[in-house]
Amino acid sequence: MQRWDSLFDKISRQGYESLTPQERICASVRAMIDATQNGGLISYFYNSGADHLDDCRAALLTLEEPEVLARLDRVAALFPRESLATLDGRNDVINSWDDDDESTDELLGQIDEELYELFDDLEKKLDGLVAAG
Repeated sequence: MQRWDSLFDKISRQGYESLTPQERICASVRAMIDATQNGGLISYFYNSGADHLDDCRAALLTLEEPEVLARLDRVAALFPRESLATLDGRNDVINSWDDDDESTDELLGQIDEELYELFDDLEKKLDGLVAAG
């Protein structure tokens, strides 16, 4: 836990850009996990975590988590590529979705349930990286 605190302190003091490649793996994947656990994977996209989507994708490949990556990419595919780069762009897309579109809600709910089952293994890998720090 103390290593996670140190990582988040570094981000607060020096910014995400100051992180080492290993720290970026930990921070970008942690942001995706935390957002999903606190509001579903869609909350990753309507908050700032997805500002580092490309790092998260690369991290999931490095961590050999293709199943998690596949689900992240299924949700990312709901967005035009150019909208993914910014918080405002992602939120504009989300706000444009039809509130009565049950198929999108069902897809997001299904992906969340699948991710929850995959997170234990991913958490162990992250904890190992942070501990190796």
